[in-house]
Amino acid sequence: MADIFFKTNEDFNQIIKNTLKKDIKDIKQITTGWTNIVFEVKTDDGSYFFRFPRDEFWSRTIVKDCEFANYIYDKTDFNTSNLQLKFDNERPFSVHKKIEGTPLAEKMDFLTEEEVANVSNDIAKFMYELHSVNFNEKEVFKTNNIGLKLQEFLDELLNLHVSKEDREFWKLEKINDKCQNLVHGDLNSSNVLLDENNRVTAIIDFGFGGFGDKYDDLSRIIGRCPSKFKDEIIKSYEEYSNVPVNMEMLDNKIEKWDNIDRGYINYMKKNCITC
Repeated sequence: MADIFFKTNEDFNQIIKNTLKKDIKDIKQITTGWTNIVFEVKTDDGSYFFRFPRDEFWSRTIVKDCEFANYIYDKTDFNTSNLQLKFDNERPFSVHKKIEGTPLAEKMDFLTEEEVANVSNDIAKFMYELHSVNFNEKEVFKTNNIGLKLQEFLDELLNLHVSKEDREFWKLEKINDKCQNLVHGDLNSSNVLLDENNRVTAIIDFGFGGFGDKYDDLSRIIGRCPSKFKDEIIKSYEEYSNVPVNMEMLDNKIEKWDNIDRGYINYMKKNCITC
């Protein structure tokens, strides 16, 4: 069976040119991509991002990403990526036009108290809107070859990309047959884009997106932001949902995400893929 993923020594320039079919001003590889080989492509009508998966797992994930992102497009008050799924010799890759904005990760240590409150409110609003989407499971995903429930997806991810020692903490929880919410799944500070006024303008990267509960997203974003965001995000989310946040459940999930991050980083350091 032929590979359904990409290797670093391929002629990506030609694939990109064949896909866009327009004048290209510059093609630059983004070397921070661990899960995908990523390129930013500048054209006369704006920039585009291309993501080529590095292995079979991430190849299936990129299909899931496109399906989820397309389903939730325009279902919240925030910009989300309008992903296009493309194929090269049956190998999937994605392309989308760049959404202008600066990742929260680059600004979060320098925001004023008022800006922290505003950003936290925007994040809480996005989560509440996503978690409140009335959905039909069969309409969200057209494929079913990777975990559509976040817990199942993470279980496969950890078994493939985290050492046995680093995943000893992981116990696959019993998953409700009935899905509770749509969740982003990887709502970290790099996937939240701010505009020039330091308000949230877009949420990106839905590769982990699927079915879960609100604490999956709440714990992910709170655990990846400075502590000054925690109370503000919780307060705003409680105001939108009119339901108190269970702090014990939240803190348990924050610890679980910390363990996932640590294990994955250790794996990547030991099995570094040349970008």
